[in-house]
Amino acid sequence: MKKVAVITGGSQGLGRYIVEKMKNNFEVVVLSNDRPSLEETMAELGVTGFFCDVTDLSQIETAIKFIVDRFGAIDILINNAGIWIGGELENTGYNDIAKVLMVNTVGTIYMTKAVIPQMKKQKSGKIINIGSTNGIETKKERSVYAASKWAVMGFSGVMREELQKDRIAVMCLNPGLMSTNLHKNAGAERDYTQAMKPEKVAEIISYICSQDEIVFENIVFRSLEGELF
Repeated sequence: MKKVAVITGGSQGLGRYIVEKMKNNFEVVVLSNDRPSLEETMAELGVTGFFCDVTDLSQIETAIKFIVDRFGAIDILINNAGIWIGGELENTGYNDIAKVLMVNTVGTIYMTKAVIPQMKKQKSGKIINIGSTNGIETKKERSVYAASKWAVMGFSGVMREELQKDRIAVMCLNPGLMSTNLHKNAGAERDYTQAMKPEKVAEIISYICSQDEIVFENIVFRSLEGELF
């Protein structure tokens, strides 16, 4: 029986590549709050999808119930949903600050909390949080985005310690610049000349998910050096 992998933000960008890499070996469930791209992904890749905003508790509860009722398990959660924001803090709107923190940080926390009871019941599970190199270093004009990803890094570490006794592995993947629409969707332009290919990052994630035991705690990708360390 295939393991069940839930991927948030799985209809676009890195998430879509992860779905493509995993769909043959896992029972993939895509969660997305973009209905057109969700329906397109379901049709083109032949995977299960569910409309879900990771900041909406009622939608999360409905999605998790749907998955458990249909497949009987949640073996892997990949918290991939995220949005970008840049610029100096004084020029950043309060609503924009709240939105980024809600999606990138609170959404990750909400989803993790939602799957824990089922994973504890199974006595196994993997939770992979997609962070960023902006969550382990500082760069100007990225204060809010960095704050959201530093929080994910810290959250992942605590969850790893809390859930180890329940045989639930938690890790944080911190990629550098990738050639996706993350910045374009936020109205920002970036030079992707030295950017990593998201399909390569997705290959690593798929490999990690295929292992019986995760031996990594965190992984960092550097876009310029192209090295994994």
